[in-house]
Amino acid sequence: MKYVCEIELPDNASIMTFLDAIAQAGRDESKWKRIHALPERMARTDLTDKCGSCKHFCLWHDSDSNGCCKAGHPWGKRSRPKCKDYERNEEWQK
Repeated sequence: MKYVCEIELPDNASIMTFLDAIAQAGRDESKWKRIHALPERMARTDLTDKCGSCKHFCLWHDSDSNGCCKAGHPWGKRSRPKCKDYERNEEWQK
């Protein structure tokens, strides 16, 4: 699990202003945002009627979300809407 805090300071902020901002962020949990890991996001993605559930879609060897289409359509994300040549992959599970 990863949390990120973004604080905006002017370019000419002093070191004391910088340290005060860090201290304030440590006390205020509303400034923090949880970043979900890639496997968690991938598991939650619904691929119903999407490229990733088509039998023509083939993931690239170095990617978990991008691939190419064996039916000749442009490459792209597995979560984009299905095309006219969509055929559901029976091995694919939700």
